[in-house]
Amino acid sequence: MNPATDRLTASRPDAGFTILETVIALFIALVMGFGAISLFLFSTSFNAGASDRARALALAQQRMEAYRALPYDNLLTANTTEQVAVGSTQVGKSDQRSFKVNTKVEYDTEVPSNRQRIITITVTPTESGRWTAGAVVLKLLRASDTVGGN
Repeated sequence: MNPATDRLTASRPDAGFTILETVIALFIALVMGFGAISLFLFSTSFNAGASDRARALALAQQRMEAYRALPYDNLLTANTTEQVAVGSTQVGKSDQRSFKVNTKVEYDTEVPSNRQRIITITVTPTESGRWTAGAVVLKLLRASDTVGGN
């Protein structure tokens, strides 16, 4: 028995990790890290889509409030489409998004004497991505305040 070799081969509780155990632990940490990175990327793109949808809804509400403020007789039947940019182009705050806004004003065919109009505003992000759920559509029924027989 050689005391020098006995020391190297003896099983000790404080011997530490082997290289194989270390590689396996690093591999598990690497897999978990990739999972966390993919969740971060998922949440970033989901939040960007939610931001686009919130801006589209705010733009549609602004347009609808403008139509609500008009007198009934000034509501002309129309079907228009335009491109609108929302956001800032300032350096450091560049968050401008563009939207296609379709506005349609038409008579309600179910109401006699053209006393009611349907206003439909559709706002669609032009750079629709995976998480942008498509268009925001608002509808408003405006009735004439004329009193009388049908």
